Amino acid sequence: MGVRSALCWVSLCFVVVGRFGSAGAQDLTPLIAECASGGSAELLTSCQSAVLAAQAIRGGIAISDAAGAELSGSSSTIGRRLGSTPRVGLDLRFRVARFSMPDMVGGGPGIAADNDVYVYGIKGSVAVGVFDGFSWMPMVGGMLSLDLLASGSLLFLGESDGFSGNEAIGSIGGRLGGIRESFSLPGLTVSAMRSFGQQVNWADDLDVTRIDTDISTTSVRAVVGKDFFILGVFGGFEWNWDQGEMRVQVPDPTIPRGEGISQMGDLTTRRTVYFAGVSIIRLVWTLS
Repeated sequence: MGVRSALCWVSLCFVVVGRFGSAGAQDLTPLIAECASGGSAELLTSCQSAVLAAQAIRGGIAISDAAGAELSGSSSTIGRRLGSTPRVGLDLRFRVARFSMPDMVGGGPGIAADNDVYVYGIKGSVAVGVFDGFSWMPMVGGMLSLDLLASGSLLFLGESDGFSGNEAIGSIGGRLGGIRESFSLPGLTVSAMRSFGQQVNWADDLDVTRIDTDISTTSVRAVVGKDFFILGVFGGFEWNWDQGEMRVQVPDPTIPRGEGISQMGDLTTRRTVYFAGVSIIRLVWTLS
């Protein structure tokens, strides 16, 4: 819920609607080949599934934190209150996300089937308006206006899915205004955020297949939105670059005590995400 046109507004978001677009990554062949070197042919298949699972875990957790607008139902910078006094925006969101990864727990030899993982989380954000921007003409302003942004998330990862603990993520960045929302025009902003999380550790039931991956993401997004009386709509897209170290350890299905281990220190994956949302505006509160 959010307070509009005040020094401080607070919002509570229950649902963010998003859809994954295209995804691209560095060539994973060297990582798979390193894991499978010296092992059986079946180990190559297991290593492929483990590397793809590691990529899915990192991307799924990063998207669970970063997808959607920076502040619930907000498509304009908040600017300053009076003169040089900045506005401050506070935001609290409850998040539910789902992603798929190869089922390394019950898959056995061969290509692993997909397993759906559900992530639940809570995210708090703060925005500080530092520059009101420029006006093209009366009723058309906010060009190059600037907000500073920071956020913190706690994502709950299930032990039944193989995770050893929950994930905390902190983010910092800024939001640049294109047009501030007015009676006749929608709001438009472009933002950039850098997120840092703890290392995520995953293991199967016997603790013989292990995946460790860093969570570090750079996000660039564009958001456009407009309020229509008590109803507001917004949408946009974002590019996410997931970066950091990734390590997998897989047992060889046919060689006793055989295993494949692989580690890559700087693996980058890029994803495009589209999202949309609806907000209900009541007096000075926004529910989206």
